[in-house]
Amino acid sequence: MVTGGRPPLTKESRRAVETDIPLVPATAVVASGAVVTALHFSALNVANPAMMAAFAVPAATIAWVSLAFMLVSASLLTIFGRLADLRGRRNLYALGVATFVVGSVLCAASETFPMLLAARVVQGLGGALMAANSVAYLIDIYPPSRRGFVVGLWEACIATGSGFGPIIGGVVLEVAGWQGTFAMIAPLGLAMLVAVPFAMREPARAPVRPRFDVAGAALFGVGVAAFLFALTQAAVESWTSPVVLGSMVLAVACGVQFVRVERRVTDPMIDLGMFRSRTFTAGNVAKVAGYLPFSAHGFLLPFYLREALSLSPTSIGPILAAMPVGMFAASLVAGPLSDRIGTRLLAPAGLAVQAAGCVVLAMATPEQGWWAPVTGLLLGGVGIGAFIAPNDSAILAATPRDRIGVANGILGVSRTAGLLLGVALGGAGLSARVAVHGGDFLAGFHDVYWFVSVVAFAGVAIAMVRDRPAVRPAMPAPA
Repeated sequence: MVTGGRPPLTKESRRAVETDIPLVPATAVVASGAVVTALHFSALNVANPAMMAAFAVPAATIAWVSLAFMLVSASLLTIFGRLADLRGRRNLYALGVATFVVGSVLCAASETFPMLLAARVVQGLGGALMAANSVAYLIDIYPPSRRGFVVGLWEACIATGSGFGPIIGGVVLEVAGWQGTFAMIAPLGLAMLVAVPFAMREPARAPVRPRFDVAGAALFGVGVAAFLFALTQAAVESWTSPVVLGSMVLAVACGVQFVRVERRVTDPMIDLGMFRSRTFTAGNVAKVAGYLPFSAHGFLLPFYLREALSLSPTSIGPILAAMPVGMFAASLVAGPLSDRIGTRLLAPAGLAVQAAGCVVLAMATPEQGWWAPVTGLLLGGVGIGAFIAPNDSAILAATPRDRIGVANGILGVSRTAGLLLGVALGGAGLSARVAVHGGDFLAGFHDVYWFVSVVAFAGVAIAMVRDRPAVRPAMPAPA
């Protein structure tokens, strides 16, 4: 633990410094990618009604504009992370930017809804390549003593894009229609593509490169896709529906076969020994528990603001902005702070703040007005922002350097699982509890948020699980 001053350069730190990579330009390009992708994703939320009208499809169908991207990206993230561990990150990142731009142009030019979904799959492919080589690339070029700063900066960029996306998306929608929310990405992506060769350099890698585990990658990708697809369908269908159960069975079958393959091959895609680390395993489970309330806030609060407070859509937006604002501020502070004081207390403390926000929302009443949802969302944003950097930093610190890309991909799967579970459980739970209470929305809303609060507090306990610190050998007694 660093208590003050500049920490001494370790062997690993010297290796990062000696690569002589310009940190500021490289960081600027990668940070721009985080802002652009988050901005675009959140801007699409504003364009959804326009796309519903243009293609004459219901809300459940238009949701696949977002879900198609998420499923493709989350399914491929770990695979691309492993490929980058073996072959390098810069060129794959550039390929991701180019693919994302091509997908954006294809989306803007789509004349039918199936064409739009196919173009979103292309975008998801590009997004996975970018995400797999963003934080992992910065981890490669920064010394280990700045790992928290790197993750905190990344999350702050995500929060920035998420906060400005609806504002910029609304303006672009008015001027250029829903097509403009896709087309606006092209010039930004092209500028990044031009900058990559000048700003990003590939760190030196070991001359001996293991073979890429194709069978393991295929099983992992299909299994993750099936699992996440089941979660998306559970949000609109019964958990016992044939589609959900069939997808879960496929996911389990792929998982079992994946473990068998990984134990047998010489160079597995995922070293299963990574999960023997309590920090690695508990950190990923805590990430699911942390993102479930975060996602539930975004899904459930608009219903509360409309049904309980009778607010207009123009009044709902500024209230929802409290969460990304809190996340931005906390990410900028928690990342560097975790580099100085460690991650053991900061990560669970962040989830404790988030859990407190859930309790506020579980007790919110119309008589309290807008301050209760604003307080709950602000605490939720601050909590998740304070949690992510220390938690992810601890996980990456427990990961061998040649597996950073894989670890980053697994973190992405955990994040997506939490996001989808928040929507699936929040939506199904709200419908079920409102029905139990005879149509009383507020009573059903409170029931769901007490459940979300329990999940959040469970996350606090899980986030406290860490590997035991290494015991230093005793100094020999003086002769």
